[in-house]
Amino acid sequence: LFGAKYCGTKNEELIMSWGVDGKLCLWDSHSLGQIHSPMSILVDRSDYPIYAVDEVAVSQKSANASDANAPKGSSVASCIAVTGGRDGGFLGIPVYLYDVKGST
Repeated sequence: LFGAKYCGTKNEELIMSWGVDGKLCLWDSHSLGQIHSPMSILVDRSDYPIYAVDEVAVSQKSANASDANAPKGSSVASCIAVTGGRDGGFLGIPVYLYDVKGST
C-alpha cells in the first residue's frame, strides 16, 4: 500500500487505496471491523505499480439544453490521475487519466 485518500461527496464516504500491486481500490469509509475485500477494484494492472493518485471533480452543465437525451441540470465529472510504472524510477513515466461520471 503506497497511499489512501478519502473521496466521494462532502461526507467522504469512500476511500481510494493504491499500491505496488497495481490496484486502485475503492472502500467504504464507514465500514467497521476487519474488511478483507474492497467494494470495487477500479484499476488492476500487475505490471504497473501505482505510486500516486489524485482526483479532481468538475461541475458541468448540459451542453445542449434542447437535446431531449441530454441530462437535465448539472452533473459532476471526476478525473482520476494515476502515476507509477517500472520505467522511470519512483515517479514513473506514464500518467493514466480515468474519467468518472456521476450526478448531483
